[in-house]
Amino acid sequence: MDVRRFIQVFGGMILHSTPHLYLSALPFSPVNSTIATKFTARFPNSLRLVRGWDLNWTVVEAIITGHTDAVQSVSFSPDGTHIASGSEDDTVWLWNAATGQPLGEPLKGHTGPVFSVSFSPDGTRIASGSCDNTVRLMRVLPFLESREPDSSASPFHRCTAPPTQETHITPTKTFDYLPISFSPCLKHALPNPPYLLEPTSGHHSNPTFFLLQPDGWIMGPNHELLFWVPPASRPAFYSPDTAMVIPRGGVELDLSCMVHGTRWSSCGDASA
Repeated sequence: MDVRRFIQVFGGMILHSTPHLYLSALPFSPVNSTIATKFTARFPNSLRLVRGWDLNWTVVEAIITGHTDAVQSVSFSPDGTHIASGSEDDTVWLWNAATGQPLGEPLKGHTGPVFSVSFSPDGTRIASGSCDNTVRLMRVLPFLESREPDSSASPFHRCTAPPTQETHITPTKTFDYLPISFSPCLKHALPNPPYLLEPTSGHHSNPTFFLLQPDGWIMGPNHELLFWVPPASRPAFYSPDTAMVIPRGGVELDLSCMVHGTRWSSCGDASA
């Protein structure tokens, strides 16, 4: 049960960037979960939640996003492995029910909001009803066979900037940057490595990074993947320019011991 929930919540993120199994997934696992109790202490140099953690897995197994307008209908396939959703954005989406990841691009064709979707009893077709006065019947099996993601072929994105950038760093140089912190306590701020901040001097005058992205990633100035936040932890999330969130009670992070960039592999090294 514990491993299944872990994969449901973090599986897609881990496929996107494998190192975040340790840098993001483990720190955000509920404190009473088997995975957290067995492995958290082995990786002391990851981020830590100082407030807003979950004790146990929530009853919500997944929060699926992708539609650009209100979702009006959802349907499980007969075998429970896929979900179809219809929306006021005129599209039908297919999803992997285990991971919440979309299966390819949305099914288009309707010219009005889709208010009803349903699988056929054998799961090979979807019927969708729309305000454009049509019902569309779509064959699902060929679509799934051609677009079901292949994890062995998925490109793992690097979580660091290219090493060649480090050759231009002067470690003793200092910069006037706001602390990279997701907590009201400055001692929880991320250590301020020049190689992460120098390439975009003055970036905090108009910050577009180190902010929570719609897909849950916190990224650096060169789109480095710093860490990933699960959907249930995103409401009232801190940004580096936020001194306090009121009322308090949301997620607060301690990044003071977190290794990142090219040093991510030492997250389990207590002497790092």
